[in-house]
Amino acid sequence: MNTPNQFQMAPDGWVHIAPHGTFPHPTGAQQVIDAEACEAMLRTFNEEARQPNFPGLLVDFDHFSHDAKQPTTAAGWISGLEHRDEGLYAQIRWSDLGHEALTGGRYRLASPVWNRADCDQWTAAGPDGKELLHLRPRRLDRLALTNDPNLPGLAPLSNRAGREDGNRSYESDKADEKAERHDGHRPPLQKTFMNLRNEILQQLHLAGTATDAEIADAFRLQMSELETLRNRCQRLVEAQVEGDLERFADVITNRDVVRAQLVANRDGTLALLNALRQPEPSAPLHQPRLHRPNLHLLSPVAGEADPAAARRIANRARQLQSQLKIGHHAAFRMAEGEAAEPEVA
Repeated sequence: MNTPNQFQMAPDGWVHIAPHGTFPHPTGAQQVIDAEACEAMLRTFNEEARQPNFPGLLVDFDHFSHDAKQPTTAAGWISGLEHRDEGLYAQIRWSDLGHEALTGGRYRLASPVWNRADCDQWTAAGPDGKELLHLRPRRLDRLALTNDPNLPGLAPLSNRAGREDGNRSYESDKADEKAERHDGHRPPLQKTFMNLRNEILQQLHLAGTATDAEIADAFRLQMSELETLRNRCQRLVEAQVEGDLERFADVITNRDVVRAQLVANRDGTLALLNALRQPEPSAPLHQPRLHRPNLHLLSPVAGEADPAAARRIANRARQLQSQLKIGHHAAFRMAEGEAAEPEVA
C-alpha cells in the first residue's frame, strides 16, 4: 500500500526529457527542438555509447556539476535515448539518492543541458519580429533534476501515488562553458566535440534551417564549380608547358619526359634547361672561305657602300644566325667575310 507521501516513477525507467517545439531562453536565444535535433542527439549518444567504458550521461542535482564549488553527486545515469512522437526520451538508471529524491517528492522535474558548441546556430526573426539567435542542439550533454523549470512541455518524473497530476513543466538550459566535472577524485576528462554539420553550413553559406537535401544540392554545385576551375587550370598549365618546350627545343631531346617534369616542377625544370643551354659562341677564328677582310666595307676612308651588297650581307647574316644558332654580330661578320671572297671565274 502506498503511503501518502510516496511518489511513483516510470516503471520502465524511460522519461520524457525534451519535447518538440521552439523555446526561448532567458539569454534571448530560441532553442529549436525539432525532429532533426532529436535524431542528431540520438545519433551522437549512440556513437559515444559505443566507446569503451562509457558510463552513461550524468544526471545531477540542480546543475551542481557545472559549479566547481558544488558536489557532482549523481542522481542517475542516462543509458539510452529514443526519439518518439512527443520528443526525446531517456532511459535512466537512478542512483540511491536519485531514487530517494524522486520517490520522496524532493525533485519532480528535469532539465536537459546542451552546449552551444554542439548546436546549429543561425539568426532569424523571433515572435516579435526581432532578429534572434536560434540554436538547434545536436548533442545532449547531461540532465539535471530541478524544481525550478521556466518552460512548459514535460510531465513530472514522478507522480503522487493514486492520482493524476496535470502539471507539465520543462526547462532547457543553455551551454555552460566551464570544464566538465566527474565524480570521484580523478582530474576532469577534457572533451572537444566538433559540430561538423554547423561547420559545413558555414562553409556553404547556408542557414541553420537548411535541410539535408539543400546541403547535398549545395555540395553538388560546389563540386561542379570546382571541376570547371580544375579543367581551366589544366588547360592553362598545358599551354604554358608547350610554350616552354618550344622555347628550349634546342636542348630538349625527349619532349614527353621534359613535359612531365615541367608539370610536376616547372621552376626547377626551367632552371635545369637554362643550365643545359650553351652560351652564345664567339665568332670563329678561322673561316675556310675567309681569306682577308673586306677592306672596302671596313676602311674608314672607303667610299660609299653598295646598298645592294649591304642587303645581301644582312640577309645572309640572318640565315647564318638561324642555321648556326649564333649571335647576330658573329653572323654578320661571317656574312661580310663571305661577301669579301673574290668570285671564281
